[in-house]
Amino acid sequence: MLQYIRKGSGEVLVFIHGFLGAKEIFSEVFDELSSHYDCIAVDLPGHGESKVEKESYSVYDYAKAVADVLAHEGIKDATWLGHSMGGYIVLAAIEKGIAPINRAILAYSSDLADTDEQIKKRTNQQKEIADNGVEHFVNNVLGAFFGENPKVEHVNFARNIAYNASEEGLVMALETMKNRPNQHNLVEQVKIPVLVIEGSEDNVVNPIETSNPNVKKVKTKTGHLGMLEDPQTFIQTIREFMS
Repeated sequence: MLQYIRKGSGEVLVFIHGFLGAKEIFSEVFDELSSHYDCIAVDLPGHGESKVEKESYSVYDYAKAVADVLAHEGIKDATWLGHSMGGYIVLAAIEKGIAPINRAILAYSSDLADTDEQIKKRTNQQKEIADNGVEHFVNNVLGAFFGENPKVEHVNFARNIAYNASEEGLVMALETMKNRPNQHNLVEQVKIPVLVIEGSEDNVVNPIETSNPNVKKVKTKTGHLGMLEDPQTFIQTIREFMS
């Protein structure tokens, strides 16, 4: 089972981190939100404290692993919040009905599949990790996760979290993202309330574009890690959506 933390009471809010993340990536917002909600944050396989337990993972496998945590905790339904790759997992859970989801929050994520160019880039990254290790890879790519003029302490914090991932976990996650489905039609048709949080300085993902009235979009003046760069806006946006 995935490693996780749980804190607070009330409506259940599940945090699913992205590539190079772990449950601690939400630490700037987790404590305050746990004073209003029953918050659970997981470590995905090969990230943080969770071990890799399969030879490969699809986004549906990741979603099932999160659902197993909720079943273990006796949780019947929840709001799922996915950051980046975590958003792909949330969409996978909605698509297949893997767990009862009241509402969904897609933070700095996308509904599109990888392009051929992105697949090639991820394949090169897999080789880089295998050849040079996690720390070298993290140092090369993490700067792109932030917006303009990031705080040094935020970069160092995210870097130290990313260092804890295993080579196996990162290579598997890259393979998962290469093979994920295009979920644009799902977003166009989804019936539950969905919040999309988008960074005006985020150059990592293609933004979600939809005319579905069930989808609300909010933009933060941040890069890809808005929960670190501007936690108060992130918290306020979630609370307004959940109210």
